[in-house]
Formats: sequence, C-alpha cells, structure tokens
Amino acid sequence: MHRRLFIRRLGVAATALLLAPLQALANWNRRAFESPAIDAALTEAFGRSDTVRALEIELKLPTTAHLGELVPVMVLTHLPKVTRLALLVHDNPRPLAALIEFGPNTLPELAARIRLSKSSEVSVVLESDGQLFRNSQPVQIVLSGCGPGSDGAVS
Repeated sequence: MHRRLFIRRLGVAATALLLAPLQALANWNRRAFESPAIDAALTEAFGRSDTVRALEIELKLPTTAHLGELVPVMVLTHLPKVTRLALLVHDNPRPLAALIEFGPNTLPELAARIRLSKSSEVSVVLESDGQLFRNSQPVQIVLSGCGPGSDGAVS
C-alpha cells in the first residue's frame, strides 16, 4: 500500500517538474522573435520602433569575425532607468537575437554570443526612461554562421 502511494506521489511530482518550464516560456515574445523586419520586431518588443541614436550605449563586438556562428557581443550603458534591451542583426532572416528585461536597481549590461548569417550591421536598442535609444556597428563575417552556407563555404 505504501509503495502505491509513493509511486503516485512521485508521478505527481514528476508531472509538476515537467510543466514548470512551460510557465517560464509563457512570457516569451514569439511575434517579436519571428518578425522578418527590424521595425516589426521593435514594434512587437517595445510597442513602437522610433529610436534615437545614443553614444552613451557602448557596443563592443569585433569589426571582422572569422566565423559567424559565435560572434561575441558586449553592451554597456550608463543611461538611467533601463528597463529593456534588444539585440538585432540587420541581415539575419529573423533580426531579433535577444530581448532582455531588467528589474529596478539592475546594472544594464549584456555579454553574449550571437549568430550572423552573413556580414551585417548589429544594433542594440535600449528602453531608458520611456524612450528608445540605439547604437550599432557593422561586422564583417569571413565564414557564414547559419543557413545554407554554414557548411564551411566562404560567403
């Protein structure tokens, strides 16, 4: 009798653990990540796409990368009240690479590796104090990172 009760409770616990990741995915902005255009992705992510260029956003990434599969990116800023950050690759089929939400009293910094399908401009858009600010930098890729050319052929 105790074994049946134990197995039943174990099954309930396992089901609860399997369903927990589904709750984490509930806030994923699918429409923003699947948008094929930058303006559409920004509109889905922020509710608008009008941005102002800001040199206060420091975007660190290589100007030339050998492989487009893992391009390191670092974003730093001292803008006040940053609530969201979007990382965009202009010439990727789906330009939105990352969308981060910051809580209050959080240092708005990002270090990541992104995939570029070909040489492209990379932009970061920050929502700070209700306005959208951006900075961008072009990256030259020697070998493609995704798509049909990712088999090692020079793009």
